[in-house]
Amino acid sequence: MAKNESNKKKDLEATDELMDAVDKAFDDPFENDSKEEIKEEKKEEVKEETDVINTEIFSKIEDEMEDDMYSFKNDKPTRERDYSYKPQISVPLIILIGTAILCAIATFIATLINKDSSVTQIIMSAILSLFSILYLVVCLTSSRKNEAPVYITTILLIALFILNMNRSPEETVVSQSRVQNFSGKTITDVVKWAKKNDLKVTQEYEYSDMVPEYEVISQNVKVGTDVRDIDEIVVAISEGPNPFKEIIVPSMLTWDDERVINFVLKNYLNNVIVDFVESDQVKDTVIEQNKSGNLRRNDELRLVFSYGDEGNTNEVNLIDFTDKTKFEIEFYMKQHKLNYDFVYDFSDTIKKGNGVKQSVDPGTVVQVDGDKIQITISKGPKIAIPDLSGKSVDEITEWAIENRLKLEFVDKYDDTVKKGKVISIDKEQGELVEQGTLVKVTLSLGSLKMPEFKNIDEFYTWADKYGIKYEVVHEFSSSVKAGEVIKYSHKKGAVIKNDEAITITVSDGEKVSVPNLIGLTKSEATKKLNNANLNYNFVYKNNTKKKDTVIGQSISSGSEVSSGTTVTVTLSNGKSGGSNSSSGNNSSGNNNSGGNNNSGGNNNSGGNTTPTPPPTPTCNSCNVTGVRNQVYNNYTGYQATANALISYIEGQCPGIDVQVRPEDSDKNSGVFVRGFYQGDKDENGNPLTTCSTVHIWLAK
Repeated sequence: MAKNESNKKKDLEATDELMDAVDKAFDDPFENDSKEEIKEEKKEEVKEETDVINTEIFSKIEDEMEDDMYSFKNDKPTRERDYSYKPQISVPLIILIGTAILCAIATFIATLINKDSSVTQIIMSAILSLFSILYLVVCLTSSRKNEAPVYITTILLIALFILNMNRSPEETVVSQSRVQNFSGKTITDVVKWAKKNDLKVTQEYEYSDMVPEYEVISQNVKVGTDVRDIDEIVVAISEGPNPFKEIIVPSMLTWDDERVINFVLKNYLNNVIVDFVESDQVKDTVIEQNKSGNLRRNDELRLVFSYGDEGNTNEVNLIDFTDKTKFEIEFYMKQHKLNYDFVYDFSDTIKKGNGVKQSVDPGTVVQVDGDKIQITISKGPKIAIPDLSGKSVDEITEWAIENRLKLEFVDKYDDTVKKGKVISIDKEQGELVEQGTLVKVTLSLGSLKMPEFKNIDEFYTWADKYGIKYEVVHEFSSSVKAGEVIKYSHKKGAVIKNDEAITITVSDGEKVSVPNLIGLTKSEATKKLNNANLNYNFVYKNNTKKKDTVIGQSISSGSEVSSGTTVTVTLSNGKSGGSNSSSGNNSSGNNNSGGNNNSGGNNNSGGNTTPTPPPTPTCNSCNVTGVRNQVYNNYTGYQATANALISYIEGQCPGIDVQVRPEDSDKNSGVFVRGFYQGDKDENGNPLTTCSTVHIWLAK
């Protein structure tokens, strides 16, 4: 632009100079020629020159205006385009793009009408389909000269839509697998879905009046949850009506038989006993009832019905008992005074608890109080335990579900069975079981490797949980506190064979020698025991030795014991005769020699002395250790273990009161259940002293 302006300026200056020259020419005098002729000639010259100059100037101006216009257009935000021309694309490409658009619409409709599609899946499918349609429309209307990229993209989109239409909503690329609603479905459906999504299934059994037996009641994961956010799903399986549920049983007096039977079956009462008696009241109506109101389903309910006074026939036309409940059959037999008994057998067609067959055919006329009629009650399908060794957890679970059995998995280390495989089951191969039977399966955890433990209690818990054999030995140690582990026979990470035992070396603390205290005074004995790092407990006993003189010690001198062990020291009370005191208590005796009154100088009135009040007992702290190794590992049975416990604990903590009681438990007799175990605190967490009372419960 600056250059153009400069050129214009130069042209205008040239024009001005030319016009000045013309004007000057007109002003010059002409001597030889006439002025008119000169004028005309000059005008013609000027005109020609002016025309040439103007032509050049206007030509330059036009060129400059074109340049300015182009520059102006380029300075705009968007350059003007002409869309009037629409280049044509090939017919095959138009057909291909149209097919892709139809596939996009069809995919969205298929997702929309599929009942298993979630809202998220529908929205994602709609977005993908709309985007694809817009893209294809742009391709259809574009002015591309090269159609190859459009061909490739369109073919890929068609393949994508066809793939999605042939897969379930959970598998489509526009959705993620989501947790389904399993309520009302069988556990088989859950297991198949979980296996497909690599999830663990845990079954819990609950009673339900509403959900049929073996169907899913509920699940712990919300419907629609992304399976990537979970690794396990827990489902509650129906065990049928709860036999312990409390319901309101009304008074049934005057109810007829049909109404009673309907009520019993509808409310799942399972302990109803009916009887019939001769009565002048209406036949087949309730005349007596033992209880009503809030009752559990398994509570005994006795109902007495009337035979009526119309007279009874001696013959009965027997009905068909097939698929009738045991209660209905028994009611009928008593109602018609028929003798009967029940036997049980497997049946693949009749529900468990219902009639399968009868010894007398239906329609047969039988005599009242005649021969017994045998009715077979179904035990459900016959289920034979197969060989489950080598089966996976999924295979065992699927087998149990198909046969409506309950499973309990137990883990156990085994160096001979691969991790996750079956070690054993609690049923014999070929054994026949009923539906609902619990099958306990022990699975291998693989080889047992020695873990690291923070303390000995953690080791005991681990060993007891997995049935690990172990042996406890004790050693004195000046560096390891009493009761703590010095070492294990296996290092961390070492493999422990199936029948191999772990040896634990437990510290008894620093080894000290018990000093000789006999003949010392109380203060001298106290000083010696403190110097030896031993605890002590004083008790008094009648003796002629000077008061507070040591006359006995619970641990003999020279014995090697742990630092902190309690030694019971017996002191003389300076008196003779009467019963010996224990734990610092004197018995109520007199000071008379041989129990006779001394003549003169005695203070007895009527031959009796004033009793000496017992001294207040001294309660010293104590610590009980080694109970597991010294008692529980060496004794079996309740009484033997109880006696050993009392003796051992009282020996470590003289004066303590040990109360051992039996308790019902599934553990072996004599095994610890609860209460005080060992340590320096009682079962309630209070400091343990020689005056404490501890309680221990052992399995009966």
